[in-house]
Amino acid sequence: MQRTQQLLTALVTSYTQVLGSNLVGIYLHGSYVLGSYNEDVSDLDYVVVVHHALTATNKRELMSVTLQKLWPLAPKKGLEFHVLVQAALRPFEALIPFDFHFSKYHYQNYLQAPDQYIQTMHGTDPDLAAHLTILNHYGQVLTGPAIAAVFSPIPPAVYWQALVFDIADAQAEITVDPVYVTLNLCRVLAYQRSGLILSKNGGGRWGLDHLALRWRPLIDAALQTYNGKPASGRIDSSDLTDFATMVLTTIL
Repeated sequence: MQRTQQLLTALVTSYTQVLGSNLVGIYLHGSYVLGSYNEDVSDLDYVVVVHHALTATNKRELMSVTLQKLWPLAPKKGLEFHVLVQAALRPFEALIPFDFHFSKYHYQNYLQAPDQYIQTMHGTDPDLAAHLTILNHYGQVLTGPAIAAVFSPIPPAVYWQALVFDIADAQAEITVDPVYVTLNLCRVLAYQRSGLILSKNGGGRWGLDHLALRWRPLIDAALQTYNGKPASGRIDSSDLTDFATMVLTTIL
């Protein structure tokens, strides 16, 4: 974890230099604050709050330090962040607008057309309600005011909508990305049944304890792979589809 500590220090230093007095704070959420962070399999999730929307120059400078100074220290799945304007966080809005966003998923798009990416990467993201729910409950302040002073509480119904949105295509996606989707489905069920806000790793462990024995090999294999261990046994694609169908039928 020494590399991650270097990353967090560099994150605060470099973003403060770029954003100056416009920076309100930087806040961690995701697996790091949920206790399941692993440099070999995780990404680092954070939110940057600013007083005013960033200029195109600000965004170029932010991307420059992100890729040149932070990316070499990043965990295997990279970095994911949203830039949010403080005024958009209070009062609460169901679809919270973001001023800028980046993750490993967008890495190649940015490299191929950085100016276009900077100009177009803003809007609303249904996933933000889920991110901010975790942040409100478990988040960590890297720099800036306390979380409760900056972020509005997210209504449970809005968090639930974000969870459901994220798994809407699970029947098709589970055979493409079985580890992520299997564990994600488990944590959605854990919230529906027990009101638990869990990481993917935590969701998988909950699934092993609470779901039918039929699904244990599938969930166990997903957990082993997620934690960088060789999975014991082979999971048939039909089992994956059946699991996704069972969860969606249960919650929808």
